[in-house]
Amino acid sequence: MTDFATNAASTPQDRLEQFQTVASSAFAPLGIVPHDIRRLRARIRAELTGGLLVSDIRSSACTVNRHFRHISSTDNDVYKIVLQVSGRMVVSQDGRRSEMLPGDIAIYDTTRPYTLEHRAETLGREDEFRTIAIACPRPYLAPNAATLRQVIALPVPTRRGVRRLVAGFFTGLADELGTDVALGGIHLADSLVDMIAMTFTGRDVVVENGRSGLADRITAYCEANLADPNLSPRMIARTHRISVRYLYRLFAEQDRPLSAWIRSRRLERIRQDLENPRLAGRTVAAIAARWGLYDAPHVSRTFRAAYGISPSDYRRHALRTSEIATRRAVD
Repeated sequence: MTDFATNAASTPQDRLEQFQTVASSAFAPLGIVPHDIRRLRARIRAELTGGLLVSDIRSSACTVNRHFRHISSTDNDVYKIVLQVSGRMVVSQDGRRSEMLPGDIAIYDTTRPYTLEHRAETLGREDEFRTIAIACPRPYLAPNAATLRQVIALPVPTRRGVRRLVAGFFTGLADELGTDVALGGIHLADSLVDMIAMTFTGRDVVVENGRSGLADRITAYCEANLADPNLSPRMIARTHRISVRYLYRLFAEQDRPLSAWIRSRRLERIRQDLENPRLAGRTVAAIAARWGLYDAPHVSRTFRAAYGISPSDYRRHALRTSEIATRRAVD
């Protein structure tokens, strides 16, 4: 559970840095520009349940930017679903720019740049906005990706019908943060994903049921958290409210054990980073650490076993090939 509030006794710049650090850590790296830094105040309450992060954000007016420079391969790939409770917000992404009024809900994608312009409204003596945001790993909504791409940054009113019930559920969930929300685990996450899909596509999300559906969700969770060095069967089981024994049994029919799959995906991410000319200044050990692997000799051995070549030799060959191709393209 995250519960952060700016300290009124701190300097305006310190409050901004604290707000930006907590927001970037909870959601994804981003920049925050307050409309009046002297009056800046903010509070973020957030809790993880079944792989989804539910958050309640209240702040004075500000603009949030996620530029290309903020986006990296180590970020969690998530959709953000936001319900505007008070104040107004202008959301911009993929060439769309839309104003959200209280009661509107919208979705945007953290894998691409976006801008959120929060405009406060007067509430008694305080000027603030309130937004409820749910961060949902993109694989959870993968079957609906094509439809969601068409509604990115387009507000949907929730003032009547089923969507009004969805908005009420989101608000009630935010009000209960810090109590027993996390106990809902994967079952609550399933309900939230269904509501999100219905809200933006007009139909139920396409998911598999039972053991297969749970295995898919766990796989998506692991993919989104490969950079976490603490990712382990025990952590995965605890997050999804199942036993380690059941986790092993769930993946017993797969081609390889879950731990071996996680290792192979980390090696694949390392391989991709070694091919990236922009990361040429980083050591192999630093790149491996980006993906949760800190034992350099072990990484070298497993990389050679997987690809038949050492990480350093692979990088030299990949960068040389890229340089030659670039020169030919210029010529």
